[in-house]
Amino acid sequence: MKRKSLMALVAIVPLCGCQTSNQADYMQIGYGPSFEVAHAQCEMQKGSVDQGYIAIGSPGFVAGAGIGNALGNLAAEDQYMKNCLILSGWKRAPHGQGAAAAAAVAAGAPPTPYGIQRAPGSWINTALLDWKDANKKCVAGDKAACAKRTNLGAKLRAAGINPSSV
Repeated sequence: MKRKSLMALVAIVPLCGCQTSNQADYMQIGYGPSFEVAHAQCEMQKGSVDQGYIAIGSPGFVAGAGIGNALGNLAAEDQYMKNCLILSGWKRAPHGQGAAAAAAVAAGAPPTPYGIQRAPGSWINTALLDWKDANKKCVAGDKAACAKRTNLGAKLRAAGINPSSV
């Protein structure tokens, strides 16, 4: 019996050390609270996704059901943390880029909001932002900006979007 318990413990221990959450793993993608505040808020609420279980049967079956439930809860908590931090303006950095992103934020560089500056696959967001910039310059008297605004406005209207200054 002790041998089975030891084997189960040896199998579970590596899984417990896999989850790390420090700022070097994340990059700021929008405006919001600092990483420490966002992480703490999400950490306090992540237990709400845990599911209970009922298992009746042999001790081995009950133990297996408990381990399976624990692993399922860990996966649900990890997904919750990921989504919660995204809502707070933080995203897991691509492998090897987290430290550079954290250093940029620490140096005082403002974050580049994902989806605002240049959203991948969305020329409409880019065109709207460029139209807004060209509109400001056109109002100030820049003739080249007026031509750019007209060109972008035509493309946006062809896509069903009517840009207008607010």
